[in-house]
Amino acid sequence: MAKGKVRSYDEERGFGFIRSPEAPDDVFFHFKDVVGGTDDGPMEGAVVEFTLGEGERGPKASDVKVESRRSGPPPEQRRPAASNTQRPVSLREFRREVTEILLSVDGIGSTQVRAVRDYLSDYGLDRGFVVEDTRR
Repeated sequence: MAKGKVRSYDEERGFGFIRSPEAPDDVFFHFKDVVGGTDDGPMEGAVVEFTLGEGERGPKASDVKVESRRSGPPPEQRRPAASNTQRPVSLREFRREVTEILLSVDGIGSTQVRAVRDYLSDYGLDRGFVVEDTRR
């Protein structure tokens, strides 16, 4: 039995490729060759054990047994990063903090500070992590 790691797997088409030190090229496998099926989680990155054979177009795996899967849920079920869930910062607060940081840099003038601050403020407003102030 050979061992390897699933390099890629196409769920829609039901096949993938295993990278193994025991084969000169990537080894093809079909979902029908996976013992126990492919529904237990993501296949990409899974460590597998398989019987190495020769297919029509090159190395082919049969009797593929999944030893361990990549940890974590599939990408579509992952929660967004914590930074995406924080409340937006007010524009006034954001501009003040950016100005303080830029002024601490040697060799930067007030024109550059304004240009960078305005650019970052617009960027933050466009992306939603900075919001317009409601009070004047």
